[in-house]
Amino acid sequence: MLRKLINWFRGYLTIRIQGTSPERFINLCCNKKIFIWNLRRIDQNYEFNISIKNFKKLKPIVRKTHLVPRIVKKHGFPFYSHRYRKRKGFLIGVILCAVLLYIMSLYIWDINVYGGSKYTPEAMLKFLNQNQIYTGIKKKKVNCQEIEERIRLEYKDIGWVSAEIKGTRLNIKITETSMPAPAIIARAPSHIVATKDAIIRRMVTSSGTPMVKVGDVVKKGDILVSGILTIKSDFDEILDLKPVIADAEILCKSYYDYKDVFSMDYIKKIYTGDQITRYYMTLGREKIFLYKPSIRYDKYDIIDNENTFHITDSYYLPFRYGTVTIREYIEQKRSYSQEEAISIAKEKLKRYFDQLNENGVLILENNVTITIENNSCITQGRIIVEEPAWEYKTIQESEWRIEQTDEHNGDNN
Repeated sequence: MLRKLINWFRGYLTIRIQGTSPERFINLCCNKKIFIWNLRRIDQNYEFNISIKNFKKLKPIVRKTHLVPRIVKKHGFPFYSHRYRKRKGFLIGVILCAVLLYIMSLYIWDINVYGGSKYTPEAMLKFLNQNQIYTGIKKKKVNCQEIEERIRLEYKDIGWVSAEIKGTRLNIKITETSMPAPAIIARAPSHIVATKDAIIRRMVTSSGTPMVKVGDVVKKGDILVSGILTIKSDFDEILDLKPVIADAEILCKSYYDYKDVFSMDYIKKIYTGDQITRYYMTLGREKIFLYKPSIRYDKYDIIDNENTFHITDSYYLPFRYGTVTIREYIEQKRSYSQEEAISIAKEKLKRYFDQLNENGVLILENNVTITIENNSCITQGRIIVEEPAWEYKTIQESEWRIEQTDEHNGDNN
C-alpha cells in the first residue's frame, strides 16, 4: 500500500512494447536495474508500469533493441497537477481537504454503545464522559483495555464488555450477566474455559486436550479443553509441550435466574398534541441552535433526534445536526388490572426468551412464576437451559515453555 502511494505521488507510466524479441528489451531493463512492475502479456505484445525517472533511462535500450515503447496511460500526481495547472485554487483546496481529513482521522467523533438492555446507551455515554472518554478525544489517548476494565469494575452485573476503535468511531459492546456472552474468535493459542457453573452435556474435541467429559460438573473458569498438547516419548516421558488454539463443540446444562418487579400503580402520560421543534448543529461538543423557541409547558418530554456526518460506516466527522422535539403531556394516575399486569409480565418474559434464543440458548425448563403481592407484579424463577457456556483464554508462555535445567544439560553433554 505504501509503495502504491509513493508511486502515485512520483508519477508512473503504463508502457507497451511490440515487435520482435520484446523479451530482450525486458532482460536489458533487468540488467540495467531499471525497475518495472505489473508486467503482462497482451497477444504478442507486453505491457508494464515504469516510473517517470526510469522511463528516461530507456534510451540506450531502445537503440539496442529498436523497440520503441509507447505510452498507454499516465498515472499519478504530477500528471494530475499538470492537467489542472490553471486551477490552482481547486488543487490547493483538494490538498487542504485531504490534510483536514487526515487530521480529523486522528480523533474519535462518534461513540456507539450497544448490546445492553438494563443500561441505556445514554447512561454508558455519561459514565464514559465522567472517565474522560468523549467525542473529540484523540485516538492515542483511548485505551480500549482500560475502558473495558473500568466498565467491569463499575457495573458488577455486566459480564462481558468489548471496546474497539474503527476509523473515527469507538464501539462499546456490553452483555449483562443475565445474558450469554457472544462468541469470540481466538487469534492466539488458547484454552477453552467455562464461563459459568454448569454440567457438560455434549463435547466433541477437534483440537487440544479435553480436561472434562460428558456428565462432569464444572465451575466458572475451569479449563474444559486445554490448548497445550503434550508430546511424549515411547517411554511416556514428556518431550515437549506445544500450544494450539483449542477447538471443540461443547454444550452445557446451566441456568439463568430471572426477576422482574413493577408496581400496579402507574402514571399515564396523555399527550395534548402541542409540541415545539428546535433545530441545531453541533461542532465538536457544542450545540448551536438555529431556531430555539421558549418552552411554555409545565410537563413535557424531550426527544432528541441527532445525525452525524460520515463518509463511511467507520469514518465519522465532527459535524452533527438534528432536532429537539418538546411534546406537552398531562398526567393521570391509573392502576393495572390483574389481567393487564400478568399480560405485561408475560410480554417482558417473552422478550427475554427471544434474546436467549438469538444467542443460541435452548430452554429446557421454565420455572418462572408470576404473582401479585403488595400491589406489585413479581415475575421470578429459574430457567434451565442448554448453551455453549465457554470462552477462550489465552495461554501464557509460562504454561507450556519447558526450561532446560542444569541436570538435563549435563546429561546431554
